[in-house]
Amino acid sequence: MEKKYEPLKILFGVLLFGGLWGIIEATLGSFLHLPMVKAAGIFVSNSAILVPLSMFLMGACYKRVGNARAIIYMGVLAASIKAIVCAIFMFDITPVFYILLEALSMAGALAIIRPEKILSFKGLGTFILANTVYLVTSMVVRFKGGSIATPEAIMSYIEKYVLMINGLAILYTFAVGAILYGFVRLAEVKEWKFEGLKKVIYSPITASIVAATMVVVTFLLR
Repeated sequence: MEKKYEPLKILFGVLLFGGLWGIIEATLGSFLHLPMVKAAGIFVSNSAILVPLSMFLMGACYKRVGNARAIIYMGVLAASIKAIVCAIFMFDITPVFYILLEALSMAGALAIIRPEKILSFKGLGTFILANTVYLVTSMVVRFKGGSIATPEAIMSYIEKYVLMINGLAILYTFAVGAILYGFVRLAEVKEWKFEGLKKVIYSPITASIVAATMVVVTFLLR
């Protein structure tokens, strides 16, 4: 009987976490592109902050539905909305490929490692694998997009993104993950129950509202 409703569980999981991904990309992404914020350099770059956040949401979706295929659906959802915005307002479509690469990298890492818990060393290992694969493969998009792929340019990319920003993203992820893990352990010790809150968060209505909000916010903050 449970399998009968599995497609719906995947659908609403994708709408919920894919919608949150789109909202964060539009809001936090716009904030990180402000000149005063960009002045902080790689410490507040998209690859160091937004990509880990999006992969955490993918991991949360995987934990919710138990299917790595749902991560690809999340990527398709986010990329489709972004593609529509790019087509309507004639923006560069390159971000669409980055979104798809993020989803494919995380889906592959989840399928390989299969962490039982996202807040665990296996969960951290999944992120490290996914983020490294994403940053390496995104070189193709970058240099196909018009950048000159000289040996110097490739080595500069590897040094900045695969080593420095990737290391920074891993450090951020470990620090935030440790804080969240501490909160989860505290909740277990104190026997705090969040069943009512979980029902609200994971309800079809909440998922639909979040997905609709993502569409509106993406268009407004294009």
